[in-house]
Amino acid sequence: MSKIKAFENLPDIEVEGAETLEEAIEDCKALYAKFDKELDGTESTPLARCNEARLVLLTLAHRSHHTIEYATNALKAELLPTSTGANLDNLVPFVGMERLQAGYATTVLRFTLAAARTSATIIPEGTKTRTADKRYFITSEYAEIPAGELTVDVPAVAVDAGADSTGIAIGEINVLVDPIPYVASVENTSVTSGGVGKEDDDSLTERAYIAPSNVSVAGPVDLYEYFARSWRSDVTAAKPICEDGYTVYIYFLLKDGRLPTEEECRELERYFADIKKPMGDLVVGVPPEEVPYSINLTYYIASSNVKNAGLIQENVEKAVEEYKTWQRKIGLDIDPAELIMRVREAGAKRPRLTAPVDTVVSKIQVSKVTECKITYGGIEDD
Repeated sequence: MSKIKAFENLPDIEVEGAETLEEAIEDCKALYAKFDKELDGTESTPLARCNEARLVLLTLAHRSHHTIEYATNALKAELLPTSTGANLDNLVPFVGMERLQAGYATTVLRFTLAAARTSATIIPEGTKTRTADKRYFITSEYAEIPAGELTVDVPAVAVDAGADSTGIAIGEINVLVDPIPYVASVENTSVTSGGVGKEDDDSLTERAYIAPSNVSVAGPVDLYEYFARSWRSDVTAAKPICEDGYTVYIYFLLKDGRLPTEEECRELERYFADIKKPMGDLVVGVPPEEVPYSINLTYYIASSNVKNAGLIQENVEKAVEEYKTWQRKIGLDIDPAELIMRVREAGAKRPRLTAPVDTVVSKIQVSKVTECKITYGGIEDD
């Protein structure tokens, strides 16, 4: 089931009369005994392990159970909280949506001449460049280096969609694949951004859940959240705030809790300028303010679990990492009790926290872990 909060209390999908495999086997045996007795009026003897009738019964029980499983999965495929993959792709068009495809990273390339010239130097649209490890970018518009000048900045886009072309540092796109006379060098002047993979099921489900807001043009909160999450598939959280007239501030986070760059905030604003919204609204993309916190945890393992000590230590490390991800949500207060619960569920005994402490996080802030210290205190008596 999707992790959307609104779905947390929904019951599991069940087909009425469904049986476990063990129940199906016992039911088949009971029916066989019943009908056998009706035929000759005597109690049937237990079937031997290799008896042909017993093998037939087991086959029927397995097929019966498989049919129930198939029916359950078919039902789940038709409901938003439990639909996945291609089934979800076929479900969301009913609310006017489709899965966001992989996006292409963008950047700005600076072309530099060996020396100033008396005439303009043409930089054709589609000029190809690359990094040392062969990640390719092409210019997305025509440009010229004016006479007497040495450089021009040109927007560029990755040749291949996906996250591999995102996060390339300034200066790393520095190989000119398509030579241009008089151009001595090229390099990117901004970190590449915007390259994302195809939208995952959780993101698509969440957008589909709030998609009905799209029928309104009155500017509800859900509508702004829906469009912000539809801009790029790596938008994991969006919090629209409007407190001063007609300006709508959208605080948002990207995949893995990353804050958006200044350029990404402006791209979001340009996206909103082209979509349906109240004419007078001004949309401003904003990274949430970070509230720092640290983790200082000491835990022990009960002597009765000494054989599982290695596994428990791994589970505790994993629980802490999952807590960090859970905690990094816009407007979510810092809650040490959640961390203690997760560490206990991982199998630890007597977890002791000196940090973090209960901290209020405002609706435009997000927590950020700055230090994490985990100490294993050893084995203790139960």
